[in-house]
Amino acid sequence: MQNHFIIEMLGIEDKHVDVWEVSSDSAKFFVELYTKVKKQKCPFCGNRTKSIHGYRTQTIQGPIVSNKPVSISLKKRRYLCKACNHTFYEKLQMVERYQRCTRSIQTTALTYTAVGSFTTAAQLTGMSSQRLLRIYDRKEIKTRKVLPRALAIDEFKGDAGGERFQTVIADVENKEIVDVLPDRKVDTIKAYLQSCDTSNVEIVVMDLSKSFKQAIRKALGNPLIIADRFHFMRQVYWALDEVRREVQRDLEKKDRIYMKKSKKLLWKSTYKLSEEEREKVNQLLQVDPRLEEAYNLKNKLDQWFKESNEKTATQGLEGCLMAMKDSNIESFHRVRKTFERWKQEILHSFMYPFNNGYIEGVNNTIKVAKRMSYGIKNFNRLKKKILWRQEVRRVLTQ
Repeated sequence: MQNHFIIEMLGIEDKHVDVWEVSSDSAKFFVELYTKVKKQKCPFCGNRTKSIHGYRTQTIQGPIVSNKPVSISLKKRRYLCKACNHTFYEKLQMVERYQRCTRSIQTTALTYTAVGSFTTAAQLTGMSSQRLLRIYDRKEIKTRKVLPRALAIDEFKGDAGGERFQTVIADVENKEIVDVLPDRKVDTIKAYLQSCDTSNVEIVVMDLSKSFKQAIRKALGNPLIIADRFHFMRQVYWALDEVRREVQRDLEKKDRIYMKKSKKLLWKSTYKLSEEEREKVNQLLQVDPRLEEAYNLKNKLDQWFKESNEKTATQGLEGCLMAMKDSNIESFHRVRKTFERWKQEILHSFMYPFNNGYIEGVNNTIKVAKRMSYGIKNFNRLKKKILWRQEVRRVLTQ
């Protein structure tokens, strides 16, 4: 019973492995294991044999038990195949060939890497960081080559592989990462899409990126492109903030500081302002007519955005474009030109229930993973970490 408990604790699944002796000192546990004679299949000719050629004792790292590492001494058998005269070591599930730690330790360490840094995962399992990285780099994670009906595409600041930005491709409907690309260049995205089966792709959701749009058009022809709602509306708030900063520069220090601290108040939707906040906003707008004009344009666009549907969005957008055209504010002229270039894609966002919300959440998770690891400069390692985290979470939530 005791031996059976030790075997389970060590995560050993081989039925012919048993405990010979267990000892310990102040720093470590020592477990001596041996294998029982069992018919083995010759890897050279396929015949089965029980003829023993010799023995070998191998030292293997075990798990941490009661804050003390376990050192396993395994006495292995080398068999002789009488059919072809080749010798070979018995096959064991507990340890891979050329490895010095058990499979269960490797699995545990790899699971920890999905939620923490490589250093932390190595410390929790008692192995060195370099050993864990070697195990991690050998692991293969397959990606999908048949792309889904609705794709989302976005960039994130990865600083890996010599590039500042990497690109995430996601399945919008099933909320799943499809792949990670090494950069955001047109040729890279185009080559990736052309290497996949894109026969199912009908919809692509993206921000207002010219390179993304160009790559999609070249690789997929003419799919339905939807501009992400957050990305086109933030252009409006940036335009208002540009005017606020211009007005702010001309004020005295005390008023300048007050104007700077009022940024969020000016951005806040009029639907959510309290009476006290309305009064403060009115006082701010009296400082300069440019700020009042910009604030009114922001409110007009905000009202169009929140109250429009697939039937009224087109007419409302035309009214907003006309209002920005009649304005004297340069920053809103740039917004108008952007909205005109992406007019059809913006209107699609009112007709179809797709956005980049999921992929923005993925980008935030990637930032956290990078921060915990103090940056990951190797692109393949970063990509694998992103996809591996998704696989582990899928298993844990089943």
